[in-house]
Amino acid sequence: MGDVRKVGVAVDFSMCSRAALQWAVDNMLRKGDHLILVNIRPDTNSEETEMLLWETTGSPLIPLSEFTDAHVMKKYGTKPDPETLDIVNLVATQKELKK
Repeated sequence: MGDVRKVGVAVDFSMCSRAALQWAVDNMLRKGDHLILVNIRPDTNSEETEMLLWETTGSPLIPLSEFTDAHVMKKYGTKPDPETLDIVNLVATQKELKK
């Protein structure tokens, strides 16, 4: 199996980013890998969310258990769509991704 890898996918929760995520799941991810979703939101006012705390260093990685919690994600000013969550939850189980 080799070393555990980190595979990053940029998402904005659009149909195109879901397609990119699905492609990465189908073609890149291996059992035990880390999947990192990168979400950049340039159109928001960071003063409205807790993201202001992380403006210098960027936000910390959010574990899958928190990524699927609407209350936690509201603090980050983002709302993942159900389809993206379904893809991530399914692949986390199927490929035993690191959480």
